[in-house]
Amino acid sequence: MLELRIGHTTIELRFLFLAMLTLCLLLDETGIAVMGLLAGTMHECGHLIAVLLTGFSPKRIAFEMTGIRMEHPLSRLTNRKEAVVLLAGSMVNFIMLPVCFFMGWQAFGATHLVLGVMNLMPFQGLDGGKLLSLLLTRFFSLYKSEKILKIIQIVLNIFISIICILLFYHGQGNPTMLVLCIYLWVSIF
Repeated sequence: MLELRIGHTTIELRFLFLAMLTLCLLLDETGIAVMGLLAGTMHECGHLIAVLLTGFSPKRIAFEMTGIRMEHPLSRLTNRKEAVVLLAGSMVNFIMLPVCFFMGWQAFGATHLVLGVMNLMPFQGLDGGKLLSLLLTRFFSLYKSEKILKIIQIVLNIFISIICILLFYHGQGNPTMLVLCIYLWVSIF
């Protein structure tokens, strides 16, 4: 792991990130991996800009095997500012969608759409799960909020899994969809 400190922010570059990036770039002949990486980077820049606009800087930016993860100083942000920071990534993706289509980059626009929507899904590791948790804790105890969130995640994942399996079974899906379902199930438990 390579670690760099800029002000109060630690930037970590992990070996598995570089290995996964290299593997994706070598095996992907379609260019989707590059588009996903660019869209993901723009998504994270949306979070970073929102954090900086609140007057804080992120504690840590980690380039990990599953992507780029940024730890915000959430303990010092109000719930409203935290919600804005969480929404900022997907908002960048949704802003880029019409820009990409206008420029004739439909595949890149579709990548932004998928990334923006996926990140708003109510799963714990995603922005949507964190947003829903913020909302639930306003009305319920932390324990009850976590239970409600888990039930929502399970019901939604059953629905997504059925769709992915049916598409795969009828030859209209691909193995990536099944991997996504497994990833979502693991993120719940």
